[in-house]
Amino acid sequence: MIRDLKATFAIRKSSEIFNIVMVCSAVILAVILAIGIDDMIEMPTILVSIVAGAYIGLNIFIKPFMQALDFSKGISFGMTRRKLFAYMRLFDLAEILLITIIMICFPIAVGVNVIFKVGAICFGIFTLISGIAGNSIIRYGKNAYWVYYVLLLLVTFGSPRLLHLLPGAMDVVASGIDMVVSPAYSQGGIWMKIIIFIVLTLIINWLTTRKVAVNNDL
Repeated sequence: MIRDLKATFAIRKSSEIFNIVMVCSAVILAVILAIGIDDMIEMPTILVSIVAGAYIGLNIFIKPFMQALDFSKGISFGMTRRKLFAYMRLFDLAEILLITIIMICFPIAVGVNVIFKVGAICFGIFTLISGIAGNSIIRYGKNAYWVYYVLLLLVTFGSPRLLHLLPGAMDVVASGIDMVVSPAYSQGGIWMKIIIFIVLTLIINWLTTRKVAVNNDL
């Protein structure tokens, strides 16, 4: 196990260095903005918002392509798809737990339970993106990334307009956000739904990983 962890760390080293650089850049930007608006009381909220935004953007836009490179390295290191899948997800979980703990350390209005729920949901979303977009890039190369990128932009800018057109869609979204944020709901039930969501994303990721063919045109 130690050997596999070391191999996975060697595979992910470049990606993690890039993550650290991006997060540190976000921290510096947040500090500059907070000093610029001369509002030190709001500084923790600004810092958390920018770091969280940078980390989420990194996982949505950049990480699927970096995953394809890491997967190719892992296969060339002689790791099986099962081990590579398990240890890559373990590193993803450790990474998001670290970010979540950092968020908790700052005095912001959002409670600890909410931060952990958002972190868990993000882990599921990132796992789903990894299974669909990341593995498509592994199989089909750069062209798959550009297809994913265009679709992502369409979803990002088109979803608000689509939600307004669909009857009741905004109410469903608002209800979902309220369940995550409000302590009035049964927390056990909400966590059960989140866990089921994560398990489903892991299954999808594994099903797309187990037979994906490596394309070296990256």
